[in-house]
Amino acid sequence: MSTQLSGANIKEKKTKKSLNESEKRYRELANALPNIIFETDLKGRVTFTNKMGYEVSGYSQEEIEKGVNIMQFLPNEEQERAKEHIQCLLAGEISFPIEYSFVRKDGTTFPALITTARIISKNKVTGLRGLVSDITERNKAEEALRLAMDKLLLVNEKLNVTGRLTRHDIRNRVSGIEGNIHVLKKLYPDCEDMIKRLDTIDQSCKSIVKILDFAKMYEELGAKELSFIDVENTLDEAVGLFSAHLIMKVANECHGLKVLADSFLRQLFYNMIDNSEKHGETVTKIVVRYVKVDQDKLNLIYEDNGVGVSTDNKSKLFKEGFSTSGSTGYGLNLIRRIMDVYGWAIQEDGIPGKGAKFVITIPRANKYGKDNFQII
Repeated sequence: MSTQLSGANIKEKKTKKSLNESEKRYRELANALPNIIFETDLKGRVTFTNKMGYEVSGYSQEEIEKGVNIMQFLPNEEQERAKEHIQCLLAGEISFPIEYSFVRKDGTTFPALITTARIISKNKVTGLRGLVSDITERNKAEEALRLAMDKLLLVNEKLNVTGRLTRHDIRNRVSGIEGNIHVLKKLYPDCEDMIKRLDTIDQSCKSIVKILDFAKMYEELGAKELSFIDVENTLDEAVGLFSAHLIMKVANECHGLKVLADSFLRQLFYNMIDNSEKHGETVTKIVVRYVKVDQDKLNLIYEDNGVGVSTDNKSKLFKEGFSTSGSTGYGLNLIRRIMDVYGWAIQEDGIPGKGAKFVITIPRANKYGKDNFQII
């Protein structure tokens, strides 16, 4: 019997020693943290706080040990909310960090994020344990960001209004110039030199209108909420915009594909077809298809059978203002900007002399973790 008692005593001593060492490590860790760590009993009396707790609150260890209630660290108007939160917590509900005003001993306060959990010992709830984080700097940063966003929105609104009014004003004046060109051509039909110069001015007016159209589209780019768009239908709509004058055949092989995009997807296809028509020279057929590369991405492929893109021009193809035919050079640049908004990538992989081939790579998920495409 004595041997059994001796063995039990040794086991008890080892268990007690292990608990003491664990408690010591916990206290050392708590004192090393830059946040306040606290523990309370079921009545809310603080039974432990780390070094930071004393420093920030202004209370001494002796004062805490005499019995400071956790509610003393909260302003009166927030105590009822805190009591409700504690009751829910003790009842076993999940606790999330909650923002309170932390009151120091001298009455000063600071915004704090308090995370609380139950202390369970021998299957019983014996108190609460929590962590207090000073979020003063975070709130200052959020306020600074909010003010900056307000200013940015105001500036953006001013730019939008100015842009709309400016475009409207310029269009009116361009219309006036075009009207005068038409009148002059009627008055002097036999003056070849004048007619030639008027044609040049007329072409410049058309270029100005295209630039204004690009500016309007670019202003709206990214402003619309993305949703799943049927690629097959959208491509058909883009082809329909060319009416009857489009002589090349467009093979639409995008059945069943939906992508996370907006109405600018139609503009993307329109610009590509327009580019083939203007610069492809020998284009008679366009094929748009898709290939699922793997689980993480899909390639949307646009290719024609025209003259293609020269090796020298491939690297400059999407740059703003680049053109090989005197056009504005904004068509393919707009496509690049649409890609940026969608989070897609595009490159030209065609063989010079055998046709253009644009490969649009669409990742499985966007930066917010949402699916970028569906195949049905």
